[in-house]
Amino acid sequence: MDVRKKLRQRLQQKDILILPGVYDALTAKIAAAAGFEGLVMGGYGVAASRLGEPDVGYLSMTEMAEALRCITRAVQLPVFADGDTGYGNNLSAMRTMREYEAAGAAAVLFEDQVWPKRCGHMRGKQVIDAAEHAKKLRAAADAKTFTDTLLIARTDARAVLGLEAAVERGKLYLDSGADALFIEAPQDVKELETISRSFPDTILIANMIEGGRTPVLTAAELQEMGFKVVFWPCTSVYTVTKAFGTVMRQLREHGTTTGSGQEMLSFEQFNEFIGLNAYNELDQKYK
Repeated sequence: MDVRKKLRQRLQQKDILILPGVYDALTAKIAAAAGFEGLVMGGYGVAASRLGEPDVGYLSMTEMAEALRCITRAVQLPVFADGDTGYGNNLSAMRTMREYEAAGAAAVLFEDQVWPKRCGHMRGKQVIDAAEHAKKLRAAADAKTFTDTLLIARTDARAVLGLEAAVERGKLYLDSGADALFIEAPQDVKELETISRSFPDTILIANMIEGGRTPVLTAAELQEMGFKVVFWPCTSVYTVTKAFGTVMRQLREHGTTTGSGQEMLSFEQFNEFIGLNAYNELDQKYK
């Protein structure tokens, strides 16, 4: 089944959809092996992995599309893709939608920040006029190649204009062709509950960032509130940075990784995970 149809069917179920953030093919395969039903590719992790830079608008659309393509080739799961601001005007958003669909995205989100954007939990954000973003969403909706592609409207207005303005923008964006709504960085449980009450029949997305501005709740708690999807977008990059850094310090200090065996897979274990056995079977078949 096409991943887009699979996603639409999954969203009809009661249980909330938990999506870990991934930034390359390897993290995608790791998350898929853990049994997740979908993934989210965000600019935060891609900027860190490809550029070694923060998520402040350095990445281009084509760099993000290539990262997405590597991920969707590695796994057979619906992938939610971060379209940032659409990388320009309304016509740019149309191109972004088509390029992301061609790269395998099952869902694409567009946010209403001023470019260059920032991670949704950073300070210093600004938002464009709501009507301007509504037109951008309509253009992206019209540009869809696949009708089942999920178009997500994200607003960062909470940090700039307050929650009430963010809710009003959400209503406008849903009327402009968006299939789902992502109000970024609510600051407490009451705000999350207000969002849920304001959009009772909407595919609502929550974003859980460890140490971010939104309190970290469990998937069950968010489901009880009425959210249908929850992103954990930064867990992978935080985990890899800490774990790899720990082993590297041990190697630097002791000149060996012998004492770090519990922190790593073995040669054979990694080869099995990455699919070497299947490759060898194909190699023998076509010799």
